[in-house]
Amino acid sequence: MSLTAFYALAAFTLVFAVFAVTTANMVRAAFSLAITFFLIAGLYLLLGSPALAAIQFMVNASAIPIMTLFIIMMTRSRSSGAPRTWQIAAGLLAAAAALVFFKGAVGHHDGQINPVSPELLGSNLLQAALLPFEVASVLLLLAMVGAIALARRRSG
Repeated sequence: MSLTAFYALAAFTLVFAVFAVTTANMVRAAFSLAITFFLIAGLYLLLGSPALAAIQFMVNASAIPIMTLFIIMMTRSRSSGAPRTWQIAAGLLAAAAALVFFKGAVGHHDGQINPVSPELLGSNLLQAALLPFEVASVLLLLAMVGAIALARRRSG
């Protein structure tokens, strides 16, 4: 793995992620979110996990931005307000908490990352992480139904 390529992809990922959160144009935010997901798939490839990169590409980089664009087009909300000060502070606090958590989780190892086989990944998703996986799918479904309900309420 090339460390320079990893840092370059990580830097571009951060730039597009920040742009996705801070831009007022929702269509541009959705496209920069898609680019962020593509770059994360590239990071997975560099880390030696092609199965996880394929899943990232098929689900997150393809399906979620398309669904987001459909929701944007259905609700006719092309722009949003600028982030408020408390939202920026909450985002920075969440980023700092995530950094502390991941530093603690990674700090106990020797720095080596072992690739995971697709069989082990699938068994972990269907056993250990089944409940969070299903909760996330139900939350996504509720968000989509809520967006449709809001769009219908505005138009009629």
